Amino acid sequence: METARRTTLRVLVGIISTTLVLSPDLGAQAVGTGSLCELGRVTNIIVDNRPIFQLETLEEGSPLRWVYRLANALHITTRQSFILREVLFSENDCLDPFLLEESGRILRQYPFIANADVAPVEQPDGTYHVLINTQDEWTTKFDLGVSIDQGIQLERIELTEENLFGQGILAEGYFARRREQRDAGFLIEQPRLFGTRTDARFGYGRTRVGNFFEQELAYPFVGEVGRVAVREAYSNRDRLYTYATGNPTDVTQVLLPLQEEWIEISFATRFGRPGRLGLLGFGLSRDRVEFGGFPTDVEVVLDGDFSNTFPGTDQLQAILASQINASATTRINLMLGLRQIRYIRPARLDTHAEVIDVPLGIDLGLTVGRSIPAFRVGGLKSHDDVFTRLRLFTGHNSSQVFIFVNVEGQGRHSFRDDGWRDLFGTADFYTYLRTGSSSAHTFFFRTSATAGWSVETPFQLTLGGREAVRGFYEDDIPGARRVLFTLEDRIFLNWPSPDVVDFGFTLFADVGRMWAGEVPYGTNSGWRGSAGFGLRMGFPASTRAVGRIDLAFPINDPISRGPVFRVTLIELLGIGSGFRDHQLQKALRNPVGPDLFLTPMR
Repeated sequence: METARRTTLRVLVGIISTTLVLSPDLGAQAVGTGSLCELGRVTNIIVDNRPIFQLETLEEGSPLRWVYRLANALHITTRQSFILREVLFSENDCLDPFLLEESGRILRQYPFIANADVAPVEQPDGTYHVLINTQDEWTTKFDLGVSIDQGIQLERIELTEENLFGQGILAEGYFARRREQRDAGFLIEQPRLFGTRTDARFGYGRTRVGNFFEQELAYPFVGEVGRVAVREAYSNRDRLYTYATGNPTDVTQVLLPLQEEWIEISFATRFGRPGRLGLLGFGLSRDRVEFGGFPTDVEVVLDGDFSNTFPGTDQLQAILASQINASATTRINLMLGLRQIRYIRPARLDTHAEVIDVPLGIDLGLTVGRSIPAFRVGGLKSHDDVFTRLRLFTGHNSSQVFIFVNVEGQGRHSFRDDGWRDLFGTADFYTYLRTGSSSAHTFFFRTSATAGWSVETPFQLTLGGREAVRGFYEDDIPGARRVLFTLEDRIFLNWPSPDVVDFGFTLFADVGRMWAGEVPYGTNSGWRGSAGFGLRMGFPASTRAVGRIDLAFPINDPISRGPVFRVTLIELLGIGSGFRDHQLQKALRNPVGPDLFLTPMR
């Protein structure tokens, strides 16, 4: 019976997937053009795709000239045909400045395009030529992911081509080894599947405790003018959930094996006009979680060495029992959204140049999912509940001040238990202050709160780590509710060679507090802090990838282990990285929401 149910569900997913892939472009997503053109007509589109490195920025005789020339020769250049398919206008269309601006932003969303500008050039006869200037990023990567964080660690061996054949296809083979993670597999992502705007993703491999498989087809909203979006996703993964014990020595972590499955089919439409859009969506989803190895396969880690594990003791069963609840629940989801967003490109927020698009305005999303008695799994509990997820984003700027607020909450009201369960909430407040348009200083202030209540799924936060109080290690001070404050002065220097490399340094301070709540090994910490300094670098100049080298000193640390030295290849804090709390994400069972129709696969 169970095999028949799974077969029926997968056939349903397959039918909808085939319909999504083989369907035409689901109608024009861009606004229409009339026969009369108020501003003039586009008669020619010219694509100037510049290489990664600009030789004209170097002096004659520079030792880097041959290196730049070789890198440009080896690089796979984005094809002109790909760029032309992404823009929202064609020759003989009426000139629409908004569609030109949106086209540039769509191109800049791709990680293999460092920068893109779309500009009209008026001709003597009143028509326009449109010039599309793009610059590629380096896309062929052999990455030995070495980090210096709690010691030197080889986190990843990866061979990736992000722009195969110049068509934006990502092909990747990797071995990831960080903490409890031991993943080996491959990933393929294909935009513009079969000439449509459908994106496809397929991944398969091994984890430390089993296998993983993921597949996704997504027809997203195209920029701010898209009217239709469809998403189909399936994933199945065996993994370990890591609990920190809060002990600096002896048993430092507990590893809980679990098996997760997620299926989703969603449709959405938008109405209104760009800058003032409403959203209505429907979907079907099912999430399954099992703990087949509990309690016999639970392991403990000694002294933070994840290669040094031993079977857990009998007392672990009582410690973890409240979060061991196997279930498989199918829901019908209703999604509502309101979006009033515009974009600007300010310099020197998270990067050194105007290379990221920053949203301003309001984006509100609500998801309500009712469980239904369908596609049940024998032996697993099926929740009888209503799931609710709410997200609010707002961004504003005034002169040299930028303010961003993101609030998210979700939970499910159980009719069997007559109450709310698995309540999660997070709130982030980011402020950027520049003392002047030409000032080298950008002050960044963050307030962040994350919490969980009545949690019946594996969940735990920690106060230390790369994105929290940076003077403490990632497993320091576990708990259920956390608040963080960060103040940082990012100093951008026009030195030593601004045409070759972006360079700056930073001073920062973090303060945070943890409350134990009901999670395993929870701790009431009191206020803890850290202060430090670091370097920020981007290569080549004007790249969106900003690496950091930081040294953070703990404040009010009873263990007194000294400063923490970290090297990270991306800027982890700021609007460019978004508001995602990675510790919280591991606990969320139902991610359905209007924001997923806008999320790029990479």
